[in-house]
Amino acid sequence: MKKLSGWQKAGMIAGVGCFSILVVIVIGVVGAILWARSTVAQLGDTTPAKMERTIAVGGTIPAASGPAAAAGAKAAGKTADAATPLRLTIDLEEGTFTIRPGPPGGQVQIQGSYAPGIYDLTETHDNEPGGARRSTIRFRSKAPAWARILSGMGESGGRPELTVLIPPASPMDLTLRVSMGESRIDLGGLTLGELDLNLSMGEHRVDFGQPLVGALRRVRLDTSMGNVSVEHLGNARAQALETSGNMGNLTADLGGEWPTGTDAAFTFSQSMGELTLRVPSSVRLETDFRNADGEPRRPLPETDNPTDPNAPRLRVRVLSSMGESRVVRY
Repeated sequence: MKKLSGWQKAGMIAGVGCFSILVVIVIGVVGAILWARSTVAQLGDTTPAKMERTIAVGGTIPAASGPAAAAGAKAAGKTADAATPLRLTIDLEEGTFTIRPGPPGGQVQIQGSYAPGIYDLTETHDNEPGGARRSTIRFRSKAPAWARILSGMGESGGRPELTVLIPPASPMDLTLRVSMGESRIDLGGLTLGELDLNLSMGEHRVDFGQPLVGALRRVRLDTSMGNVSVEHLGNARAQALETSGNMGNLTADLGGEWPTGTDAAFTFSQSMGELTLRVPSSVRLETDFRNADGEPRRPLPETDNPTDPNAPRLRVRVLSSMGESRVVRY
């Protein structure tokens, strides 16, 4: 047998070493997949099932009795009553979600399909010190992220699909959080005092299909790692709007039925993504574009504002970095 040279021995050792590493990697991946599937299987049936659920959010929780409760109510300066606006939080993660106005009444209705063994739909209700009713609706996966990915959850039609119907006539401050999925949100016709939106990791579309009821004091929109579009912001009739976005694109349409004489201030902060503002020619637009250091950016093309002194006035401030920002008039 011919004796191997030094370099041939080194090559053989290197080949055996690489093959051993490959075998270890394959065994590790297979083991991780089996472990993930076992973890998911222990949680329950992964077959989606249709569901309908009604969650009462109107009214108030009866106040506690006793000297301590009376002292707390006196310190707050008011007690809970049916006229106190509701603070409603809807927190949804991983799925395809539709949120829109529902029938009148003090109930949120949820319809759709998901695997009850894998996902949790929970609700909590309590009163804040000042008497405001607070309700939280949360949808989450029971399985950790690594187990869902390695086990292939969602590849065989198991992705949750939920529709959430919000009562339009119930006064409320609304917080919506949606992540790791797709959402179609229409808030038109709701009775809102404040609105907080947190949309991330997916494709999200928000619309105000018709004017809101009452005066919306403030809108806060936070976006990240996804594409978000907002339509008919004029129907929201917000006195102030603030957005913060990063690692994604935001398109906002400022059209809608602005009340005569409106004077609103909007601030858009965007980094690592594109910002597009679509503004109707029927409103007076004042813009202030600045970079991340607060220095003025290049002036925008001149546009003609309406001559009517009662035309809605929008003061728009844009802070952007590492991305393009633009205004489109129509």
